Amino acid sequence: MRIGILTFHRAHNYGAVLQCYALQETLKRMGHDVQVIDYRQPWIEDFYNLFCRNMIRRNASSASRLFGYLKSSMKKWILAPSKASNFRDFRGDFLNLSLPCQDAIPQLYDCYVIGSDQLWSLHCLGGVQDKVYMGDFERPAGSRLVGYAISADMKSVQTSASLLAAAVPGFDALSMREKEVADAVASITGCPCEICLDPTLLTDASLWNPLMTPVEKEEYVLMYEVRWNPQTKGLLRKKAEELAAAIGPHCKVIDLSRVDRPVTEFVSLFRNASHVVTTSFHGIVFSIIFGVPFYAFPLWGGYDLRYTELLRSVGAEDRLVSFDTGLKPGPMDFSTVKEKLAVRQAESMKFIERSLANEQ
Repeated sequence: MRIGILTFHRAHNYGAVLQCYALQETLKRMGHDVQVIDYRQPWIEDFYNLFCRNMIRRNASSASRLFGYLKSSMKKWILAPSKASNFRDFRGDFLNLSLPCQDAIPQLYDCYVIGSDQLWSLHCLGGVQDKVYMGDFERPAGSRLVGYAISADMKSVQTSASLLAAAVPGFDALSMREKEVADAVASITGCPCEICLDPTLLTDASLWNPLMTPVEKEEYVLMYEVRWNPQTKGLLRKKAEELAAAIGPHCKVIDLSRVDRPVTEFVSLFRNASHVVTTSFHGIVFSIIFGVPFYAFPLWGGYDLRYTELLRSVGAEDRLVSFDTGLKPGPMDFSTVKEKLAVRQAESMKFIERSLANEQ
């Protein structure tokens, strides 16, 4: 079967491109001919310009906010060439891309798979749902439309209820990444909505072997922080340093949060870390994949729903700790995590197989 994937593959975000790679490779392992549709989503394309027009409009009502945005944009632009190059290189080396498109999606596939990632989260799209990610585009007669492990925050689901009610019945099969979101979508639309794993968790660690690259030989604690919050400024760094000090004077901290590294190096640093401290969903994911002891810290504003649910589903809730918790180095028992993860992997793979074969 010829399959086209639609997702956030052009985002300058490690998790976004790695989940895309994982889904591509998983479908290829199943024997399918797979392409990532090189859809140039307008908001995402604009967001990575020096001055994002949509962000300027959003901040225009306040001189101080506008100045703050322009100042941060200039700082971002200093790093932009290397960051853009890192992600461009990864796409070119590891993703099988179609020709670029924006106004019309290629009519080349037997099945269109939308997912994974936060494709229905309004804050990722400038506050407006994208019709392509909701399956509203021309496609060949007889082709299938599958949503795989799509993610969204609950506020976006509630705000977009009428759009979801119109769009979801057009899918031949749909799954979401989080149970709470899946239940809400099913309630709004009256359509079945299953729960599936993020593509990065679909298979074993061997999937990532082609990406491995030499990294630090010294022992290190890997720190990866997302959605920086002024109320917790510097706290994750302090926890990482606390953990490194407990391991020994030879152990250092490597901070992935604001340093642009090649995507292959990002994955390799997780594989070789002594421990991980993170506020990132994919930070937790790669710790689990490589069996690296980790501590996860809560995010503000409810954005940690994605990983609190993952931790609960694999029996690792105890790894979610507060900034007041004292961190202790040492091995982590992954036996229960791996056992529960294997069950979820089997369920997710069955969903893919049924969806592609029209066995709902």
